[in-house]
Amino acid sequence: DMFNSYDLDGFQWGAERMGPLMNIILPWNDNPPTCFCQHCIERGRASNIDPLRAREGYRLLFEYVQKLMTDAPKPPEGVFTVFLRHLLRYPEILSWEYLYRQSREDIQKGMYDTIKSIKPDAIVGWHVDHQPSSWDMVYRAEMSYEEMAPYSDYIKLILYHEVLGPRIRSWYLDRFKKTIFSEISLEQSLELYYALFGYDRNVEPGVDKLSGEGFSPDYVYRETKRSVASANGKTKIYAGIGIDVPGSPPDDPETVYQATKRALQADAGGIVISREYEEMRVPNLEAIGRAVKDWEMMSDVK
Repeated sequence: DMFNSYDLDGFQWGAERMGPLMNIILPWNDNPPTCFCQHCIERGRASNIDPLRAREGYRLLFEYVQKLMTDAPKPPEGVFTVFLRHLLRYPEILSWEYLYRQSREDIQKGMYDTIKSIKPDAIVGWHVDHQPSSWDMVYRAEMSYEEMAPYSDYIKLILYHEVLGPRIRSWYLDRFKKTIFSEISLEQSLELYYALFGYDRNVEPGVDKLSGEGFSPDYVYRETKRSVASANGKTKIYAGIGIDVPGSPPDDPETVYQATKRALQADAGGIVISREYEEMRVPNLEAIGRAVKDWEMMSDVK
């Protein structure tokens, strides 16, 4: 209806949601994992997944993690070991998680095909929010950007450097500490995070500074470069440069300038100034504009 009714140049869609597995181990609330509706059950059976086994596995894992967040005694085998036990005894847990991701991608492909059938030259892409772009290993494991490319003119990643510090502290470290990483310290958990995601621990903030300090432009460079490599030339990667995002430490125009420049150095196909215009301060907007102009001048010289 949007493309039949209006002369639109393009379209971007995103749903800031986690799959059922991450909703258990990195919970936003105490809600049980979903979905096991009639349509998901039929889709699961079509993929040779036993919905009853998947549901039972998720129920047991949910109850286990919820119990971890109380004062109940921890299992003698170890918290993370028993987490793995659930996955081994109910492999349907991982199959159902991947089914969620495939369903989401099918929605995107359906949008892409429909829009292209109406307006072939429309530009159609996807918004990948902060969690999957920067700390959801399950999302990253499920699919490469190259695999998303056949129905993606571009993929726009949220790379908000400044607010990432507080988010990693409260949305990642603190939550995992209550669930499957309860046996290790926050310092060890942060070291593991930096190692697994390929960020420089010598540049990014330590645990004691995360709440009041953002990540560096180097994070923007590394994540853009990794994403460009994951796309393997099959689709464009746009870097979402975040400025003045609520909850972040104060943005510095020079850091914003460097973050923008580093995204372009990492071969981003473009940038998207994020999050919302009414939040943004003029000095930071000017810093982004200056970085783009300087980069264009350098490119012309080369």
